[in-house]
Amino acid sequence: MNVLKWVAIVFAAGFIGYFGKYFAKFLIGRFHKRKAERSLIAQPADDKKSTFDYKREKKRLKIATKGQKKKEDS
Repeated sequence: MNVLKWVAIVFAAGFIGYFGKYFAKFLIGRFHKRKAERSLIAQPADDKKSTFDYKREKKRLKIATKGQKKKEDS
C-alpha cells in the first residue's frame, strides 16, 4: 500500500507539473501577443513626416558641426 501511495503522489506531481508548464507557456504567449499589439498601435501612422523631421534635424546638426569646425580653425 505504501508503494501505491508514492506512485500516486509521483503521478499527481507529474500531472500538475506538465499542465503547469503548459499553462505558463500559454500565459507568456498571451502577454507577448498583447505587447506586440500595443507596440503596433504606438507607432505613428504617418511615417513621411517623421522621416522629414529626421532629415531636417540631421542637416541642422551637420551645419552646426561645420560652424564649430570653422571657429576652431580660425
